[in-house]
Amino acid sequence: MPADVELPHEAARRGSLILDVVAYQFITGAKEVLEKHPASTFGTYRNCLKLGGIKVTLDASPQGRTAYFRKPYLTGGPGGESNWRGEPMFPPDEVEEFVKSVYDHNLQLLVHCYGDAAIDLLLSAHEKVAKDRFADRRTTVIHSQFVRPDQLMKYQDYHFLASFFTEHCFYFGETHIQNRGREQAFFLSPMKSALDLGLRCANQTDFNVSPIDQMFVLCSAVNRISRGGTIIGPDQRITPLESLRAITIGAVHMYHEEQTNGSLEVGKLADLVILDQNPLTVDPMSIKDIRVLETIKEGTTIYRRK
Repeated sequence: MPADVELPHEAARRGSLILDVVAYQFITGAKEVLEKHPASTFGTYRNCLKLGGIKVTLDASPQGRTAYFRKPYLTGGPGGESNWRGEPMFPPDEVEEFVKSVYDHNLQLLVHCYGDAAIDLLLSAHEKVAKDRFADRRTTVIHSQFVRPDQLMKYQDYHFLASFFTEHCFYFGETHIQNRGREQAFFLSPMKSALDLGLRCANQTDFNVSPIDQMFVLCSAVNRISRGGTIIGPDQRITPLESLRAITIGAVHMYHEEQTNGSLEVGKLADLVILDQNPLTVDPMSIKDIRVLETIKEGTTIYRRK
């Protein structure tokens, strides 16, 4: 929200940020923020801070049965409702206005969508208001948890990016099976299908729903094992290298930073970590136990494990 946007700005002014921060203004406060920070100032770092674009939330939580789906929950609504499919945060006409406003300002749009009906809402708005629906705006669908195969194909056509959340396999796998059924739950955060289509995708934490632990993110995409020991979609497991690319090269592409970040190449920023083991060669279940020995930001060590 607007007040939250000013907090990292103040930290940047004081020189207090040691890591890059990309802030996304929520849509309902966008007008106020744009009056103070014009669209032309977005996308450029100043003292480790940049405004990345605008965020819209279209539904809530599948484990809380408040995500928005085409088909009803098998377990009813959170208040005992029958034939419950969840509800969108905003009606279709408002979503269209939001998307059009962000596109008209030539800003990046991030959209929180858990259920497939919420994703339908976004795709429909995009198709109605985008002057060129195939332009590469790097519109990013945050979570994309229960995206359908046909929606993934539209992501590819429209140059949408998916930021998946494979930690849900561990934390909420059994809950999703109960609420949505085995078939839909097993297509949760379908990174393998997305990569097979040639989609660019990232993988994420969602603090404070889950801890900030990149090794666990890496591990969850490779193994997809729930707390109860169920493999949530065996055919959607990816390799350690593919998982590593999702949290590095895949992530920086979302931020328009692939020319300066995301891989170790001459001419790019020396932003990197040193690990105590190689995630590409250890036992896949041991990836989560890898420790960071050192963190380097633009060639300067800012953390060293004692």
